[in-house]
Amino acid sequence: MLELLVNFYFSRSVSSVGGSQSIFSNPAGLSNYYSSLLFSYNLKDSTYFYGLNLEGIGIFKDKISTTFAFSNSFSGFSFAIAYNDTSKHLNFGFLYRPFNFISFGYYNNFYSITLRPFFRSIFELSIDAYYRDTFRLNLASIGINLKNLLLYTNYEFQRKNYSFGINITFENVLLGAKSDSNIIFEITLDKLPNNLRRKYYSKVDIYEYKEDKVSGMPGFGFVKIDDIPKNFYEFISELKEKLKNKDIKGIVFNLSKANLNLSQVEEIRNLLKNSNKETICYADEYNYKTYYLASACKKIIINPNGSISFIGFYMKNTYYKELFDSLGIVAQFEHFEEYKSAIEPFTRNNASEYDREQRERILKVRYEKMKKDILSSRKIENFDSIFNYGVFINSETAKKLNLIDDISYENELFEKYKTSKPKNYTSYEWENQFKEKIALVFLEGPLIDKDLYNVFDKTTTIGNNVVKLLEKLNKDKSIKAVILRVNSPGGSAFTSDLIANEIKKLSKNKLVIVSMANVSASGGYYISAYANKIFANEMTITGSIGILGGHLATDGFFKKKFHINYDVFKIFEHSDAFSGRTLDSVELLILKDELKYGYEKFLSVVSEGRKIDKDSLRKIAKGRIWIGKDAKDIGLVDTIGGILDAINYAKSKFKRAEVVIYARKFDYDFNFLPIGIILRMFKDKILYWDNLEISD
Repeated sequence: MLELLVNFYFSRSVSSVGGSQSIFSNPAGLSNYYSSLLFSYNLKDSTYFYGLNLEGIGIFKDKISTTFAFSNSFSGFSFAIAYNDTSKHLNFGFLYRPFNFISFGYYNNFYSITLRPFFRSIFELSIDAYYRDTFRLNLASIGINLKNLLLYTNYEFQRKNYSFGINITFENVLLGAKSDSNIIFEITLDKLPNNLRRKYYSKVDIYEYKEDKVSGMPGFGFVKIDDIPKNFYEFISELKEKLKNKDIKGIVFNLSKANLNLSQVEEIRNLLKNSNKETICYADEYNYKTYYLASACKKIIINPNGSISFIGFYMKNTYYKELFDSLGIVAQFEHFEEYKSAIEPFTRNNASEYDREQRERILKVRYEKMKKDILSSRKIENFDSIFNYGVFINSETAKKLNLIDDISYENELFEKYKTSKPKNYTSYEWENQFKEKIALVFLEGPLIDKDLYNVFDKTTTIGNNVVKLLEKLNKDKSIKAVILRVNSPGGSAFTSDLIANEIKKLSKNKLVIVSMANVSASGGYYISAYANKIFANEMTITGSIGILGGHLATDGFFKKKFHINYDVFKIFEHSDAFSGRTLDSVELLILKDELKYGYEKFLSVVSEGRKIDKDSLRKIAKGRIWIGKDAKDIGLVDTIGGILDAINYAKSKFKRAEVVIYARKFDYDFNFLPIGIILRMFKDKILYWDNLEISD
């Protein structure tokens, strides 16, 4: 057996080991914590020991022998094999840490248990015993860890001897000394905990962030994801941690390439305005969304050649009726009810009074919120006028108007603040392998029959694989809550109902929370209705409780433009409905009856899920879209808040639960244009969908 030359971090019990020093008591710990180059020396007898550990593969040597060791870890269990070329012994060891407060260890007839009774890894108690033919206590130890300073003491029962030690870490260096004259020196490949770190500024580049989460290889089953480009949740979660990090003096945001929707801006902005951290926003140019975000920062800076532009705050719809008339295409659609405007681009040349009313309301609420928030942090006179005439405001004028604080080139700015990349430090915490989970599921895109991932624009659809994933989560007893991040304008009525039905079953066994992103309307609201609690941002677009259906009759187009004629052979009169000809009055009536049935079902789902009387619901349904603020007032959502608020709510119910991302299976989509998705959605003919074409 290897001699215990020095104590490892904490007491170096057989069950408390981790890192390169594990070789002295239990090599199973080599794959835990960190890798390093190690050197130990005894001042009394001049014995030495040195070696290298790379993530569990170790080679160590003293004056007379060499030890080879291999260790691996998974799910709280670590095991090791060690071979010494002098003793010719092959030894085995293991560690098992089922919870964050206890560890069991075994190596070469030594059995051990270590407890961390409170304050996580700050205080540790260990006891080791030897058993082969007889049982005897071997070692008791106590350790106190103050990050980069460790104090420990051991008592050896056989020798009746106490020993004391101290370890100090400086990021990539560990120095140790013990009362038996052993000293140790390590150069680590990972950064160790250190209270002596200097504060620094962190740079955060903001880009475009999808809401959904796709695995690295779509099509290969359900996986937990941690190696894919960040989605919005991951970005804002990392930002939250940076704002809490005491080592970060301030954060400099680069918004030059930011492409966020207003709902995402709202969530980031709420995070910034509630932080005391020094925050600086820079951009080559600002649009109204990036300026709205920047107004939450303590300081706004722009490039000397840059400008602020408030254009783009509008909605625009495209109408095809006149084109269809000229081509001989007949759009035959029915809808429930008057605010369900997604059919209007095909049946009108401009917006109806109802669509105009709801869209102008959304714009008004959004603008009033932006104005209120911006003026709460900056003193700007005549803001309405600036927003109206602010097509381009150059940097000098922007400073005079108090829209910004300073003007600087990007390289000069980051030289001034001397930003550094965040550093990841080794954690000595033990994970609870049986902890409860909060499942986080992302649902972004139109609702169709398949879950597709477009390799060109990185967009996704919501399909039947969502049902399979929800079934899996419902059967997992370790999952106590499910948070659904929904960003969808709706789509297939059939798929919407399949998913809603599965969420209904899930909500009876788990806490189900919906966090609405930018748009959760029509089918996006349908699948949300059975959640136990719904969160939405003030800027979120939701509602649109309505239905539409129909088709484009194209036979006339092919006759008029290409001189193509058709002859139909059929036994029954209506067998060729939806084949390309115009629908007759009977078929239109049947379509309308089917849509009425679908509308009543939509109302029933929302009435049951939201516990709103059906007659009362009719007054706020009618296919009308609502902005989050208004949706909260009329009871369509419960709480104003973003994804982090939804998670905090779930954690308030399950305080020790861990948030785990679950992704569904996707198939590849190689279409350059979204027309394929639109055609796939419209093949269902009956839709819970709204064409929310907004400036975001």
